[in-house]
Parts: sequence; C-alpha cells; structure tokens
Amino acid sequence: MAQFTSDPVRTRQRIAELDEYMSRSVFGAGGFVCRSSASCGSAAAKKAADFYEGQLSHVGLHYDLFEDGVPLRVLVLGMEMGRPDRHISLETRRLQQDEAIGMRFGARHAHMLGTTSALRAAFGRGLGDDRAGELLPLANDPVPQHVMQCYALVNKRLCSAVRPVDSAKGRRFQAAQVPAMDRACLPHLAATIRILEPTMVILQSKALRSLIAPHLKHVERIDPANEQLEYAEFAGVATAIANFSHPAAHAPYNWGSSHRNVYAMDVVEPTLETARSFLLG
Repeated sequence: MAQFTSDPVRTRQRIAELDEYMSRSVFGAGGFVCRSSASCGSAAAKKAADFYEGQLSHVGLHYDLFEDGVPLRVLVLGMEMGRPDRHISLETRRLQQDEAIGMRFGARHAHMLGTTSALRAAFGRGLGDDRAGELLPLANDPVPQHVMQCYALVNKRLCSAVRPVDSAKGRRFQAAQVPAMDRACLPHLAATIRILEPTMVILQSKALRSLIAPHLKHVERIDPANEQLEYAEFAGVATAIANFSHPAAHAPYNWGSSHRNVYAMDVVEPTLETARSFLLG
C-alpha cells in the first residue's frame, strides 16, 4: 500500500509567498491593487457584465504531498470562480473549501463533485462516493486528511465578469467570456505556478489549454495515444498536464454529474492513472 506523507511547513511557506505576491500585485490587506483593474472592468462592461474583483486561490494545508517519497503536488486549474463575490482572500477561499469538505459527496455541486473525483484518481483512490475514499492517511499526521486539503485550486482569472440570468438549472448568474481579462491574468497565473511548483496540473475547461500555451515549453505527449495528457514546462515548472472538460459541461462531458459518468470513468480516471504512473515510476 502506498504511503503518503506531507510537509505542512513547506506548504505554509508557499502560502505566505503566494499571499505576499497577491497582496503586492492583485489583492490583499491593502485592498485590490491590480494594475489592470480599470481596463478589465471596462472590458467586462462592454460584455454587459458586472466585474467582481479579487477572487484568490485555495491551497490545502497538506498541499506538499509525497507518495512513497515522491513529490505529488496536485493543482486543479479552472477558468474563474464565476460568482458575484468580491475580495476572496486565500484564507477565505480555504474556508470555502472546508464547507465542501463537510458535505457528503452527492450534496456537492458539479464542480466540486468532479474535483473530488479527479483528486481521488490523482491520489490513486479510485472513483466512488464513499467518504473513506476521500481521506488520505498520512504517516506524519494521526488524522487522515481530506483530499481537498492535499491540493491547490487555482483559477485562470482572479476576477469574474458575471451577468444575471435565469436558467433551467436555477442559476442567477453566468460568467461572461472577456479575453482582456485572460491576458491580464496570465502573469499572475505564471507567478502562482512558480510559487506552488505543481507536479500534476488538472485543467477543468477545454479552453484552458490554448489560454496557457504562452507559458508552456518543451511540450510532449506522455502517452502517444492519449491527447489529454502532456508533460511540459509550465512557467518554468516541469509538470504533467491533464486536459479535461469542465465538470459541469454539457453531456456527455459533464463528469461532475456522477462518479459513474462515462467521461469520468473512460477519460478522467485512466488519464490520471497514466499521469500517476509517469510521475511515480
């Protein structure tokens, strides 16, 4: 059986480094300081969307994870928070994840349900809806840790452009696509990657691969038969990159609908199994 250990001291150092960067460049105790604020807000307004600034990342307290002594730092990259919330600090974002951790699997919304499945696969736990499969026993901690405390959740955009809508799903808002915001946030994403140094990146949108391309070098397929999985330098950090749809995408790509979803079973899980084999040897 695989043995997991973590380095929470190193993780706290990374969180402090990320907080320092975000406070200086995006949002922190001094408020929202991003130099692109005015231009991004104007671009959002042209899309008839409201601009919600300063939505930072989640870094689990056991992010610096090792499996049998091999680093396994997992980062899930989404497009944006997509909600009408302002000024979400790193600490607030972590507390939001605590809320998801406290829910049973089926009670989580599609994004978090799919993220849970991805993390289970990334840590070799297999897909499922049981609570035990979400908990990692750590050799350095008497308390098993939830998989959401062992990863980082980062968004391509650290602000959201949101329109009010009515939909069959009952949502009251919808994220607008604003290319200017994508361009403005690229340096912040690169800085985040350099600080967190992930060994595995899981993309949760088919559009993300092209958006992060300016920061990718030396890209190669890990498995010639699997176009979902690559190994590359991402902002100078060597990492495996798994490219999936958003968990709440339209069928049949809606792998956040259930752990029994065909895309989850036939694409997500085997791709991450291959990534694990490549990284862990």
